[in-house]
Amino acid sequence: MRRFLAFLRDHEPGMVMAWVLSTLGLGVVGLRDYLEDPRFGLSDLLYQSVQLFVLQLQVLPDKTPWTLDVARWSAAAVSFYAVLRAGSVIFAGEFERLRLRRLSGHVVVCGLGRKGHQLAQDFLARGERVVIIEKDEENDSLLAAREAGALVMLNAAADEAILRQARVDQAALLLAVTGDDGANIETALAARRLVRERAPGRTTPLRVLSHVGDLRLCELIRASKVLTGTEPVEATPFNIHEAAARVLLRDNPLDRERLSPGDPRFVHLCVVGFGQMGESVALQAARLAHLANGSRLRVTIVDRKAEERRQRFLGRCPGFTEVADLDVLEGDVEYAEVLTRLEEWGQDPHRLLDIVVCFDDDRRGLACGLTLVERLRGRRVPVRVRMSHEEGMSALVHGSGEGRWNGRISVFGMIDRLCTRESILGETLDLLARTAHTAYLQRKLAEGEVPGARPSLKEWRELDEFFRESNRQQADHIPVKLRAIGCQTEPASPGTGTGGFAFTSEEVELLARMEHDRWCARHLLDGWRKGARDDVARTHPCLVPWTELEEKYRENDRAAVRQIPELLALVGQQLVRESQKDEEAARQRRAG
Repeated sequence: MRRFLAFLRDHEPGMVMAWVLSTLGLGVVGLRDYLEDPRFGLSDLLYQSVQLFVLQLQVLPDKTPWTLDVARWSAAAVSFYAVLRAGSVIFAGEFERLRLRRLSGHVVVCGLGRKGHQLAQDFLARGERVVIIEKDEENDSLLAAREAGALVMLNAAADEAILRQARVDQAALLLAVTGDDGANIETALAARRLVRERAPGRTTPLRVLSHVGDLRLCELIRASKVLTGTEPVEATPFNIHEAAARVLLRDNPLDRERLSPGDPRFVHLCVVGFGQMGESVALQAARLAHLANGSRLRVTIVDRKAEERRQRFLGRCPGFTEVADLDVLEGDVEYAEVLTRLEEWGQDPHRLLDIVVCFDDDRRGLACGLTLVERLRGRRVPVRVRMSHEEGMSALVHGSGEGRWNGRISVFGMIDRLCTRESILGETLDLLARTAHTAYLQRKLAEGEVPGARPSLKEWRELDEFFRESNRQQADHIPVKLRAIGCQTEPASPGTGTGGFAFTSEEVELLARMEHDRWCARHLLDGWRKGARDDVARTHPCLVPWTELEEKYRENDRAAVRQIPELLALVGQQLVRESQKDEEAARQRRAG
């Protein structure tokens, strides 16, 4: 039905013109047959037929031809349709204001650029009610948004009066995604003031996500906690580069081959083009690459100004070198010496090499990616290329089929894939993180800890964003742990829960060490150091190797590992061992 309505919308002008012309034709033929008078020429008949549309043709005596009857009623229908369409345009603003007065639980999207348009379309496709605030009256996406069912308000989103008209205080979600970072932050602050004034007793908080395109500014805003408060508002800045990096390494794990304890291999990530996207990919890799064999992640920056970018990055994130090795390969990726070095690394049997191309320019990125694929032909080296659009040049990769590039190059970072409800809100990830935190809190309270005595001992709704993100990263790392022991997930049948799966004691110990390594990396990357527990000074006594960790703290990691099957059951997944799947596949082949 939706496709049919979209077809009608796209072809409306042509269909209406065909309707009018066919009505005129029937009117001319019908009048000619009715009058049967040669004195009336074609122009006279056409003039009389035009009067059908303004309902001026008088009632005719005697029986009229069917063609004239059809023409009269068709002309009346055309006129009625035109009146309705004109009224919908003239009174569109008033209709939208009437609809707004009754809205609640809706989504407000501020800014109808590429991100805003894609988000609005995704929420509308899910049946959500969407209000769009856009200041550019010439925006090409306005008509499509209205026709898809969105309510549109033309003004600046940071205006508190406009937010009041959009009933932000009754909304479920506010997305500030204009192209201006300052305007997005101001919109979030204005929404917080509005909710505090008009709905201080909300039981369900308004969730506000403000896009901050500058990665460093986004980090500073999080650290300053300028958006946090006690009001019923959950305001968080987000960055599209961070979201892209998270999706990239979730769908394309660096540990693509199982690395068991004692395995001499290590993961090597080469980032070509070390701007904001490249930094985000390196940081996400450093959060995730904590493997069963204890190997250390190696990251290489490939850039014409690699050393300069390395120094700037370490100035912002000095703890990175405590988590991973960071070196440089100075020069353009097409330089002979750079390509030769990459070839040598690709031949190393102890190295799992991944290359991620992070240029802002789609054309340059794709050319670079294809150059690498051709040069590394025969090597098992995946190449990931950042692309801004699903259409365009990325179609060369997606459309390669069984061609020479198939399976050797892939694209990531497209707005079409990132600006969706799940990618932006991360509801599945938050469910896992919230459940893991609740179990941790209950465990600590059972041990005699006092609620709220430490920042981490609070309910999820009151929890600081630093600790929320720590729980999300714990959930991110679950697939890494499962690959380490040869486990996979598969959809669970309703009511089966965990399916009776349980880790062995040896597996629990291995995965607990991996969890501790991940936890240490998360804190070190955020500027924490070893010392007496002080959340303000960012010191913690547990920032030590697993062998030096006290037993009571080790038990925290073991408990987190044992909980994994229950967490996966929440999202309809259960664990199976790869050996079991292989045996089941063999049985099915024999049975077939």
